Amino acid sequence: MTMVDTRRIGMIVVAGSLLLPLGACSRTSDGTVVVDKPLALPSFNVMPAKPLLPSWMRRKQPEPVVVASNFPPPPAKKTSPRRKTRAPVVTTASGKLECKNQTEGGRVRMVCK
Repeated sequence: MTMVDTRRIGMIVVAGSLLLPLGACSRTSDGTVVVDKPLALPSFNVMPAKPLLPSWMRRKQPEPVVVASNFPPPPAKKTSPRRKTRAPVVTTASGKLECKNQTEGGRVRMVCK
């Protein structure tokens, strides 16, 4: 540790000890800590200063973008015509077997007679 570090630590300790009275807390005889009303330090309401730049060095505000306000309606959706499906007819040795599609609540069911 050099001499500069020691001085720096000493200055921090002194500055901290000078700020202790601003904390305004004290201990009572039974050991509880009481926080008194802190000192009212003046607050400076300073507005941020405008940068002193010449007008030719300031950034220019972007021009507003022109956007169309009325749009044409979207094109109608093209749907292809649905093909009608016939029930498959299965020929067996005993005769014709006809199957029908019976869909209930999203479940596909084929009934063959």
